[in-house]
Amino acid sequence: MSYFSNWMPLHKVGFRFTTSLFTLFIFPFPFNYIPPFSLIFEYYTQFIGFLTQQVGKHILGIDQILNKTATGSGDQLYNWINAFTYLLLALLITLIWTVLDRKRPSYRVFFKWFLLFISYYLVVQMLIYGLIKVFYVQFPPLTLEQLFQTYGYSSPMRLMWTFMGASHSYNLFAGGVEILAAGLLIFRKTRALGGFVTFGVMLNVFVMNMSYDVPVKLFSFQYMLMGLLLGLADYRRLWAVFAQSKTEIPATVYQPVFQKRRNRNLLIAFQALLVVFLATIQIWSGTTAQKKYGVNRPKPALYGIYNVTRFIKNGQSIAPLATDTTCWKRLLIDYPQWVSVMGMNDDFRRYTVKTDTVKKQMVFSTRKDTVNKYAMRYEQLGKDLKLTGILQGDTLAITFKHYPLQNFTLLNRGFHWVSPVPYNEYKGSY
Repeated sequence: MSYFSNWMPLHKVGFRFTTSLFTLFIFPFPFNYIPPFSLIFEYYTQFIGFLTQQVGKHILGIDQILNKTATGSGDQLYNWINAFTYLLLALLITLIWTVLDRKRPSYRVFFKWFLLFISYYLVVQMLIYGLIKVFYVQFPPLTLEQLFQTYGYSSPMRLMWTFMGASHSYNLFAGGVEILAAGLLIFRKTRALGGFVTFGVMLNVFVMNMSYDVPVKLFSFQYMLMGLLLGLADYRRLWAVFAQSKTEIPATVYQPVFQKRRNRNLLIAFQALLVVFLATIQIWSGTTAQKKYGVNRPKPALYGIYNVTRFIKNGQSIAPLATDTTCWKRLLIDYPQWVSVMGMNDDFRRYTVKTDTVKKQMVFSTRKDTVNKYAMRYEQLGKDLKLTGILQGDTLAITFKHYPLQNFTLLNRGFHWVSPVPYNEYKGSY
């Protein structure tokens, strides 16, 4: 469609449908960031949930109750039917809009505001996802448990999270590109480029979500389409430069939304404040998350991996047989609040623990039974460990050998400019 001339009927219908669909997906942004509006949009969410239920029942024949639960998945059955509901609503809105406004020659002013609206929404999303990667929070460093988990028994999503978490530098790169996309989207003169960068970034994210069964496929696909829209909105200029090699380039569709200089300056100031506000919130959130469960989280006094060298249960020394599910293989102390016990069959059992470094005591409890406490005394033998006491009715005396983290190839390989041969090995000698 041409920004400066009257639009063809098909272009106007396409614009009405696109704006309706994307607005439905985005709404209630940006009001969801304003506390006074929260109650109003709670009713809106309930209304949309009701419509989604009716579409699922009467159009798709799904009788079960559809609920949007906070599981971290954006690909629940509710989400897919909700997306289909938005599609039907967009078609209905387009039909009504076309009937009531069919004589309008174009939507040039509305087009400018719509592109600005989409841009701001993507700026927020790209900053959020970019900064949580830069702060190493979305894909945190590998836990001690992950270092002992094998590929074959991992879900595809778990494997991808492990792959991403294994490299802080790649997190910095991936997050940096998303922040770059947000920065380009803020300014009118770089908005088309920001759209293409967003499309490229989210295309990669979408393919990874599809390939590794990550349940945010809908969200990444929406962001990808929005980025493509912002890039292709200036297709006449792109076509003239790259396909026709014209010396006279058509004017950009990204015209100022305000004609008065004062209003344009106010918009620039608002954009600057928006970026500072969002960046401040995300930086605060990122540093807080780092201190809570990221790279700067507190490590327990006995942090480390301890392999069992001798396991005495009720006065009898137990042989380390793979068939014995009660015998311990190793103890992983990774967090102050709990420890992981790896059995001979490589399964993990977690215990809530409270360590008293003065009394040299660890108080165990299970997550299912927080009432019964089991106090066990520990003794440090250099870097090694000895644990004695009663745990769940069994008298235990366990001797451990400390296992250095440097033994893991994934952690000690590092970066090499010069590699005589590809170093593509798997070593499991632990």
